[in-house]
Amino acid sequence: MLRTYKPIIHPIFMLHQYLEHLVCQVWCNASNEHTCAQLIEAAFEPAYQKYAWLKTGIDAVYEKCKLLTTGERAQIREAFAVNNRIEDLCEGRLTPIPLSALPQVVETDMKPLLIKFYDELLDRAEIPGTKLDYYNQLIKRNKFTTCPCCGLSLIETAASHYVEDNDHYLNKAEYPFAVVNFCNLVPLCSKCNKKCKGTKNPYEAGRVSFYPFNGARPDITLTITLANTDTLDYRDIKAEEITIDFDNDPNKTATWDWLFRIKERYNEQLRPLSKTELRLMAKKFRNNKGKTYEELLDEVIDEYEDEKYEDRKFLKIALLNEIKTRPEWLAVYQ
Repeated sequence: MLRTYKPIIHPIFMLHQYLEHLVCQVWCNASNEHTCAQLIEAAFEPAYQKYAWLKTGIDAVYEKCKLLTTGERAQIREAFAVNNRIEDLCEGRLTPIPLSALPQVVETDMKPLLIKFYDELLDRAEIPGTKLDYYNQLIKRNKFTTCPCCGLSLIETAASHYVEDNDHYLNKAEYPFAVVNFCNLVPLCSKCNKKCKGTKNPYEAGRVSFYPFNGARPDITLTITLANTDTLDYRDIKAEEITIDFDNDPNKTATWDWLFRIKERYNEQLRPLSKTELRLMAKKFRNNKGKTYEELLDEVIDEYEDEKYEDRKFLKIALLNEIKTRPEWLAVYQ
């Protein structure tokens, strides 16, 4: 994540509490001594009673869970707890528990219903808050106008009637217990969510990653280095002539890059920027005879810093800092 969200408190988080109650207190306590309806808590009962598909699905899973052993019920409760500690998973303090380690009923019966829980139950009147209200409050709190993951795409603002994609950081196909955990639901642009990350698992092979709601983490700054060769042409910089580095935890930035193809996408953006930014600097140089090349570059960098996440300025800053080491490039325009 180029930038992480400062989290907010919102009623929609109650939906995850309902799910925890359903899995850990209803299904994992299934027996012939009680009906499913008798174990449903009062706050969730309006939704349970109103939607036939939901009641039928919950009751069917309850019947299957009557056959679970004490040990299997403990496994399910543990998986629910572990797979929802998103920050600990990101930091590598915990390892997510896969479906393959759980009783078959989780994958064949619980998972389809829990995914439907996300797809169809959000924004119902019986559920506290709405996705749109949560999204708008989160964006207002963070003042984001571009995707916090890549910084390249504009995102919907609080003035819009739409929301960005909610990326399931732990994908719902493999980890359905975190399906409506809004610590696991990260608003990202469509390119980051659908085209780049898809169903990639940020914890695969022991990876660590940035917790998307760690509002205390400093924003990432990147640096670029251009190959120091006689053949380098600012008008046609090749992909292999650009090296991109980040000023943050190398293991986490490696995961960020792998999940969202960050360096590849930044490389694609930087190549045409070289030509346009040098033209801008040449014009400034011609109109400001009293300032040196380095002074003008610093002036433009300072201007960009004020709104560095608008119009890819964070990339332009990195480029201009590298251009400062190559004053001979301006000679092309003189």
